[in-house]
Amino acid sequence: MNPNFKNILIILLALSPIILSGQSQIRKNVSLGIGAGLSWNDVFNHINDGEFDMKFSPVLLTVHAQKQLSEKWYLLSELDYIHKGPEDYVIDYLVLSVLPKYTLFPNANISILGGPYIGYLFEYRDSGRVTETNALKDYDLGFDAGVSFSKKIGKKAEFFVSPRVEVGLIRFSYSNHLSLQLKTGLRFG
Repeated sequence: MNPNFKNILIILLALSPIILSGQSQIRKNVSLGIGAGLSWNDVFNHINDGEFDMKFSPVLLTVHAQKQLSEKWYLLSELDYIHKGPEDYVIDYLVLSVLPKYTLFPNANISILGGPYIGYLFEYRDSGRVTETNALKDYDLGFDAGVSFSKKIGKKAEFFVSPRVEVGLIRFSYSNHLSLQLKTGLRFG
């Protein structure tokens, strides 16, 4: 992949929640949030029928913008920094998700969400060595789905907890991946 394209892609991914929030006229009914989380990462559909153990990662950082579309519908744009990879590997991604979100139970603040994501390989290390490889793609595409529970804190803040599943729809190297995630954080606006 062209290095200039990579730099442009990183900048666009990093700015996407801000771009979604838009200018002041468009920003009406937009909230911004930050959070952190945990993930359990696994691979499936391995070319060589390889078996790997699910890997726990305590590194998942997220920023997002959420636009209210109607009483029950929202559009959530998230940018995550997430550590993935089997044991002895470091596979770090920037992941941009665009997720329609529907409030099932407004009184309890319980919503479901799901939509596509695109990931960009930020760093790859094999047993501690920074490595260039043609086997690992620079990008990942897939589907992100989950539930969101939120609780108002004052007039302008909201605490959220969101269990998720992220399924890679393409092989990022020799296999597809599955990531179970638990995100938590604050939303303002």
